[in-house]
Amino acid sequence: MLTAEHLSFAYPSPGPGLPATEALRDISLHLETGETLAVMGASGSGKSTLCHALAGLAPRYTGGRISGAVRTAGYDVLAEMPPTGTVGVLFQDAATQLFNPTVEDEVAWGLEALGTPPQRIGALVEEALARFGLLEARSRAPWTLSGGQQKRLALAAVWAMQPRVLLLDEPLGGLDPQGRAEVLAALTTLQHGGATTLLTTFRPEAAMLAPTTLILTEGTAMAPIPTTTVLQDEARLIEAGILYPPHRWPSLAAQSASLARPALILQDVHFTYTDGYAALHGVNLEIPQGQFVAVIGPNGAGKSTLLRHFNGLLRPTRGTVRVFGKNAAGRTTGDLARDVGFLFQRPEQQLFAATVYDEVAFGVRALRLENAARRVEGALARFGLSAFAQLPPSLLSYGMQRAVTLAALAALDTPILALDEPEVGLDGREWARLLTWLAERRAAGATIVLVTHEMDLAARADRVVALAEGRVVADGTPDEVLSCRG
Repeated sequence: MLTAEHLSFAYPSPGPGLPATEALRDISLHLETGETLAVMGASGSGKSTLCHALAGLAPRYTGGRISGAVRTAGYDVLAEMPPTGTVGVLFQDAATQLFNPTVEDEVAWGLEALGTPPQRIGALVEEALARFGLLEARSRAPWTLSGGQQKRLALAAVWAMQPRVLLLDEPLGGLDPQGRAEVLAALTTLQHGGATTLLTTFRPEAAMLAPTTLILTEGTAMAPIPTTTVLQDEARLIEAGILYPPHRWPSLAAQSASLARPALILQDVHFTYTDGYAALHGVNLEIPQGQFVAVIGPNGAGKSTLLRHFNGLLRPTRGTVRVFGKNAAGRTTGDLARDVGFLFQRPEQQLFAATVYDEVAFGVRALRLENAARRVEGALARFGLSAFAQLPPSLLSYGMQRAVTLAALAALDTPILALDEPEVGLDGREWARLLTWLAERRAAGATIVLVTHEMDLAARADRVVALAEGRVVADGTPDEVLSCRG
């Protein structure tokens, strides 16, 4: 059902004088009907490229050079694309495959393309939306959803078509704990129905869906081995840059118990989007300078909307936001950027420069900060990006793009950090760099407000704020808030 023989692939040269990027080197794999294979590897190891090649998307839509043989559901995908509905593909950044005006239209679109009888489409859409927890969002535009909801929507659209082959790139990335459980259950249902599945993942719970796992290292792979054997060898996964388990994390505890003046104050903050969706309802928060706050809650709870108020990307429909005592309403986003370093949930939303170096340097130059070159070069080195400084960010893996956005923030050295799920898409080495940087910023007295679905990370904060349906439903120490959720 899914075969690759001596598959190699290289992306085109990104520019004059720059070499082509060798992404896959002599990969062979073989899946019978109904089998499942997990693929694990560090960022840039070739996991997403493998999915694209097996689906027939690379080099058809990417350009580049390919060799070897690929057969998917009996089709030579290098010569022809399989019929619609044969292969279901989930991109690591699910938002890039959503294009319909509403959530239910997104799920219905694939069924219509398959020629499903109109009288059946409604019931199938209803089932898919219910299975992935999207019934209440059915009339919303996909672009208004949170990143986790977009991932679940893309999966719902694929699941509804009941494809014979599933190629899933990080299917659990960006999902809240309940969303992860729902997706795992849905994928199990598809497996029981006979779908052949290849999934890429950093997560052991996702890898456990597969009896065997293939580890990619810089585009090369050994033969698949039992998943239980892979997951028992923690040292190997750490060495491969896949995992960074919590017992190895640096301390994120505050250096001093004393807290200074408030860094951020939100008073009765309400926010409604232009489509009428009310995302925040009367949020009140006071965050002292130097505090580390984890913001948790289900996908769509309003976490990203809340963070975007800190640096002026969004302005309250009603209420007040104060940054170091000053009303944010009277300050431009550029001015607020001196105080608040903001990280988007999706890295490509803030990447636009021609090279990685220029991306990291942009904010430093725009704010005319001192020691610009030292700041930029130090940030590149911190996040393992020095060797990629002259490449376009668009050519990097999702995890490496996230590292670029983190490096851009590190170069600014702002007193407040507002980070929207900074860990999504990071491999083990990138996790280590992120947490080391956060520990250093804590020691320097920075205020950190971090949205996360990783409860191990939330447990290291001074304070946890839980949102649900745009309201603060819990606010206290990690022990107080996380034990209530448990």
